[in-house]
Amino acid sequence: MNLFYAEPEAIHDDSILIEGQESIHIAKVLRHNIGDEVFVTDGEGYRYCCKIELISKKSVTLAIQGKKFMEPTEPSLSVAIGLIKKRDRLEFAVEKITELGAGEIIIFVGDHSEKSSLRLDRIENTVLSAMKQSLRYRLPHVRFFKSTEKLLEEVSKSGAIIVGDETEEQNTVDSVKEMISDVGRVTLLIGPEGGFSEKERALFNKYNVLPCLLSTNRLRTETAAIVMTDRYNN
Repeated sequence: MNLFYAEPEAIHDDSILIEGQESIHIAKVLRHNIGDEVFVTDGEGYRYCCKIELISKKSVTLAIQGKKFMEPTEPSLSVAIGLIKKRDRLEFAVEKITELGAGEIIIFVGDHSEKSSLRLDRIENTVLSAMKQSLRYRLPHVRFFKSTEKLLEEVSKSGAIIVGDETEEQNTVDSVKEMISDVGRVTLLIGPEGGFSEKERALFNKYNVLPCLLSTNRLRTETAAIVMTDRYNN
């Protein structure tokens, strides 16, 4: 099954208007015809079963046959990744953690992050593509913070924070999950390639960040993000 995306404002009581690349994908790439059945999500939890009603050069009009609301998973999961210099590695990490169930993607600049430009539009496109590929019905929100402290200050207001820490000797992801089993939102924190500074580690105590050991081996940032997300969700 292929899943397509339509922004909520493009969805009406009995029809959906698909434009841009999504319409090209339906009509030109997959060569769908009038009357074919397709599935659409609004990224807010709804799956729409539709039939193609009209195909034009710039859009596809769908007739809604039925819709189903997919309940969100709990707790809500955010994954915060320290900025990676190489764009392809960052986008790979974002793609995989979206497929694995992250409800929010956060990119932040750590003290040891190497200078690098960040195009949030590319990250958002990667997230959208991964959501459709993995047949998810909620589009993860993407946020960016210019420092670890600003990130911790914000996310600590609404839930627990777990950091993957190679210096940790006792806690595992599973043991930390048990400590915070009653919280509604969890943020997984993965440092940049250079790890965390002493200043950032001092902030962990200030904001009650819970450390856990992911592996006895040193993991790259993108590997740690994937491993941590997968272990938390399983």
